[in-house]
Amino acid sequence: MKVLIVDDEVTIHRQLEQCLDWAQYGWEIVGHAYNGEEACQIVEQQQPDVILTDIRMPHMDGLQFLTWLKQSPSHAKVVVLSGYGDYEYSRAAFLLQVTDYLLKPVNEAELLHLLSRLEVELLQESQSRYQHREQQVALYQGLQLMQDEWISHLLNTHTRNENEIIVEAEQLKITVPEEAYHIVMIKLLDVNSSIVSRYQSDKGSFYFAVRNIVRESMAVYDEQTDIFRNLNGYHEFLFFQPVEKDRLTLQHMLKKIQVALSSYLRVSVKLGISARKKRIIAMESAYQEARHAVKQLRLGDRDTIAFYDELAGPAAVYPHAAAWEEIHEWLHMMLTTGALDSQMSLIDKLEQLLENSQLEQMTINELQTNITRLLQRLESEQKDEHTLMLLAQIRSSMQELDLEQMKHRLYELITYHMNQSSEQTKSKTARQLISQIKRYASEHYCTVTLEEISRRFFINKNYFCTLFKEENEESFLEFLTRIRMEQAKKLLLNTDLKTYEVAARVGYADARYFSQVFKRATGIQPSQFKQEQLGGKNGEVLNNFRSVE
Repeated sequence: MKVLIVDDEVTIHRQLEQCLDWAQYGWEIVGHAYNGEEACQIVEQQQPDVILTDIRMPHMDGLQFLTWLKQSPSHAKVVVLSGYGDYEYSRAAFLLQVTDYLLKPVNEAELLHLLSRLEVELLQESQSRYQHREQQVALYQGLQLMQDEWISHLLNTHTRNENEIIVEAEQLKITVPEEAYHIVMIKLLDVNSSIVSRYQSDKGSFYFAVRNIVRESMAVYDEQTDIFRNLNGYHEFLFFQPVEKDRLTLQHMLKKIQVALSSYLRVSVKLGISARKKRIIAMESAYQEARHAVKQLRLGDRDTIAFYDELAGPAAVYPHAAAWEEIHEWLHMMLTTGALDSQMSLIDKLEQLLENSQLEQMTINELQTNITRLLQRLESEQKDEHTLMLLAQIRSSMQELDLEQMKHRLYELITYHMNQSSEQTKSKTARQLISQIKRYASEHYCTVTLEEISRRFFINKNYFCTLFKEENEESFLEFLTRIRMEQAKKLLLNTDLKTYEVAARVGYADARYFSQVFKRATGIQPSQFKQEQLGGKNGEVLNNFRSVE
């Protein structure tokens, strides 16, 4: 318990300081003031629990000091030190909510008894104030949760009566825009590391901080703005922004919010702004527009704010589209052929694509779309308990945009699939592998090479040629030539392409060489084949050929 002594007589200070062993009782004299002005300064600095004060003092007397104290936030108990002739002063002091009084010279026993009683009262009042604050916080949090739940429901509801929305908003003390508005969505990235490191995994405190920072950032522009958390999203907050500011002012305000959140919470922040809406019933579409705008932002720190009405134009061309297609193709080949001689190749390519310098150039939409596609492919192959658990973790971290966690779990899932598939691969027969390669070669007959087969199916070229011959009684080159010649016949009979054009279509850059290969396969030149078949000299052959098609 901290005690302040206020009196213009030095002897009173000495008597009070020496009459008790203050430390023995856990009390401390935190200041000596000799007039009301000094007392005000010490109260502000030390926040004493008990003030022992005289009434008659120079400059600012005790009554003036007590008047100031009553208007201050201090909860100190005040004891007046009065003489026998100070009745009128003491009476006025009690009107200023003085707790008690002591006559000078102060009696040691009376002082000890009074201070002990005040200590008990202070403890009880402190507990009461704490309970009151807890109740107020609980009521506030309860109302806030109800507001968040209401907003979150409306964001996913297509049809609602507008009058019902307005009435419900009034009941929940929500201010809905009466005129045109935007919805501003705030998306927080890399949240989990910040919550763990700065908020001891307390999400409630973190979300409380987010709301306060947004409100403080907007205070200059809007005195009172309701900030809502979308309970159906991942670390999403939003608010209604009346359409009354010019675009430059609005951008400045949003940039201030983004910088404040990034600086104080150490998270990445993206903001999306819907198109202009006239009625509150358009809330759901406004939210979808703001969400869409956010997903078009790149993951790096340069892109932070997107306006939906500025996104019009042709569909975006993603700079990493070719790299993603290669990843999807590698995954497809791994899962369909089971060729795992180089198991880490796929992960190596993913690591290259998902390194931070590459991720910063990707939009949120590009990343989420391609990761979703990978997961769907992996899920279609295997659905054991461990796979399903990893899939759920990856999808959750992807929606939260917890990128490090997402990458870690994705690599773990692919490695797990590889390990699970390796046993099946060991037992796969040569016939099954050759069958897979024949299907691939039939689809890519124009460009396929032995080098490509070796690379894609992780098999030595020489070993493959020997294996193919054993399984098919023809070499791979003979098989490929046969496929190409069959396609060439179809093109000759069903198109007006010249011989050199047909040659190019089936994989031969040299038309003369194509003619030689065609003659070896059919006994006649391409032009003669076309003339005979279409000229009707061998109608039966023509009909048979077309019936096969």
